[in-house]
Amino acid sequence: MNIIGHHKERKQLQALVDKKQVSQGILFVGPESIGKRLVAFEWALELIGKPTFRPSLDQATPLDIQILEPVRVVRRGVTRKKSIGIEETRASLRFLRLSPQEGQYKVLIVDDAHLLTVASQNMLLKFVEEPEAGAVIIFVTHERQKIVDTLLSRLFEIRFGFVSFKTLQEEGAPFGLTLGEALPDFFFRLGRPGVLFQAIENPKQFQKKKEFLTKLFQISTLSLRARLTLADELAKDIPTLIQLFEWFLPGLYARAKEIKDRDQVKKHLSLLEKLHGTLIELKRPEVQARLTLEHLFLSLS
Repeated sequence: MNIIGHHKERKQLQALVDKKQVSQGILFVGPESIGKRLVAFEWALELIGKPTFRPSLDQATPLDIQILEPVRVVRRGVTRKKSIGIEETRASLRFLRLSPQEGQYKVLIVDDAHLLTVASQNMLLKFVEEPEAGAVIIFVTHERQKIVDTLLSRLFEIRFGFVSFKTLQEEGAPFGLTLGEALPDFFFRLGRPGVLFQAIENPKQFQKKKEFLTKLFQISTLSLRARLTLADELAKDIPTLIQLFEWFLPGLYARAKEIKDRDQVKKHLSLLEKLHGTLIELKRPEVQARLTLEHLFLSLS
């Protein structure tokens, strides 16, 4: 299991097992690409008594673990993550209501839980309020505010944070995650192990993301045509676009802290505000991503 960091949270989860205080509804919340899903899977394996299990092409999960997650759909050339609806949720609940086949627990991991429809969240709420014996649901999200309050109030919450630069260097080295041309200092300072693993698991795709990121940092120097072309390219894959903005914003914030001139700081903070507003807009369902990006890019000088 390629987990880097989160030692405190993993010890807390192990203590719940050891003390037999396992909550049947638990929420893992924290920034994207830091390893929450991996920790959820590690803990689920511990619960069902298979800590040494490793996913394979033949078997992605043990019989008593299921993962519910949004699927990516392509419409009119634009890739989006589809909301998790009633039918998928109902099928997962049928899985939870079956008796464990190999141990004491059955575990459902809901990844990107913020993409559950309200109806799906209410369906899961009813189950959390009256759970089956041995059934555990782990909700994983980086957008806590999109989980309905009534469901939040029923969940045991564990918060995850960014992984330190030092920890990424020390614990990433055995996995081949080392500072260099392929992985510059910037990506380690993001505190997101998932970003670094992308570089070694899919270098071609990661290189494309690096090129996009470079253009975003240089946006004010690009020609009008280059800005419109960039907006068109980025808008074709909305999940990746959102991810790039999540990486871009911390980089700009770090630059703002290094600026000494007050007027330049104000200008930088104004840009950050615009970008943050655009990121919120991009997360809306059915957003016109290309038009949103064009409006942003053309407003920058």
